[in-house]
Amino acid sequence: MLSISTLVFVTFIWGVTFPIIKDVFLYLSPVNFLALRFAVSTLLFLPVVIKKIKHVKSEEWKAGLIAGTLLFIAYYLQTIGLLYTQPALSGTITGIYVVFVPIISYLYLRRRIAHVEVYSSAFAFIGLVLMSYSGLSNVSIELGDFMTLAAAVFYAMQLVYVSKHASHIDTFVFSFIQIAVAAFFSAVFIPTFPEPFKITIYSAFVVLFTAVFATFLATYVYVSALSKMNVTKVGVILIGEPIFADLTSVILYGEKIGPIALIGIIIMIASIGTISYFAD
Repeated sequence: MLSISTLVFVTFIWGVTFPIIKDVFLYLSPVNFLALRFAVSTLLFLPVVIKKIKHVKSEEWKAGLIAGTLLFIAYYLQTIGLLYTQPALSGTITGIYVVFVPIISYLYLRRRIAHVEVYSSAFAFIGLVLMSYSGLSNVSIELGDFMTLAAAVFYAMQLVYVSKHASHIDTFVFSFIQIAVAAFFSAVFIPTFPEPFKITIYSAFVVLFTAVFATFLATYVYVSALSKMNVTKVGVILIGEPIFADLTSVILYGEKIGPIALIGIIIMIASIGTISYFAD
């Protein structure tokens, strides 16, 4: 129950950060933002793992390197894709990862997929589509949509890969290596989108907030959860992020939630509750 409640808290943090991240791109390019966010988070991990690093085995470094690379690719594709598509469509396409997770889990981990996992994943995605319905009207397929779809695949691959190794690697160490690798690649790819780069009170706040809560804390929590829980269950719970994003938009910006979106929220909550209760 503790893992489930902390995962829900992570989805809450991710949902809350979505409205504030939308505006930070006025001051920082997406890649500059990612580089700063991952760099600060890496520094936060250092005091915790500094004494443990010398005991890390080569295969553990390898697992962290692969997981971190998958994480960076997913973030990079989604963030750049957001420049070429609508936010509502980006969020919905990214959410397709919840459908890919049980498929990749079956192919890579060779584990049997329970019916409740398949149904919960499918209905969670249907709920997500209904939630985004008002923002999906009159959209056309853009380059960003294909990039975001690729990001969804890499998010699913990263979750499944981490779930395979999380149980036998120290959670802090495994999280640290992934974030450090993502920070390194983000810095390397800054030349692809170097501008803008303007440090203001707002941009500094967003970087620090996302680094501490949406990266440092969130990564530790979901890596820890994947060491104990079914990867499909984790994926379905994490897809609840848009619920909190919508609620935050209602509170901060007075946005309205229509009846179709409300039905979508109910379906998503039901899917999360079902897989949390019935899946192993």
